[in-house]
Amino acid sequence: MKRERREIITMTDNGIVIVSGHVRMSVSEIADLFGIYYRTAKRHIRAIEKAGIAEGDYTMSCIADGQKIYPEYYGLEMIIALAFRVQSKNAEMFRKSMTQRAKTSPSRELIPAISCLYKNFSLN
Repeated sequence: MKRERREIITMTDNGIVIVSGHVRMSVSEIADLFGIYYRTAKRHIRAIEKAGIAEGDYTMSCIADGQKIYPEYYGLEMIIALAFRVQSKNAEMFRKSMTQRAKTSPSRELIPAISCLYKNFSLN
């Protein structure tokens, strides 16, 4: 069975955000990235999913919680959405980095993810 490779986002102490490859992160990895509690990250992720703004990656492993099934990993779209919901120093640095990258990137690789999020935010 082929195991899918996943990448995580890293951030240096001076606010440099490194996004490499196909980003898939667990709730605990996302909480660590933003410097927030696991429960806070999980609560906001569930709210984002419920609002239909972004979803997790159901192609990888999932977690059963009662009668509901939740993905174990989340992609860049969810991480960006969460960055705009939580208030932490790391989330602020991440938002600034992603916004700057979207403005200056010649390939505009982040534009689809960000524009989709803005469309979903404006619908709700």
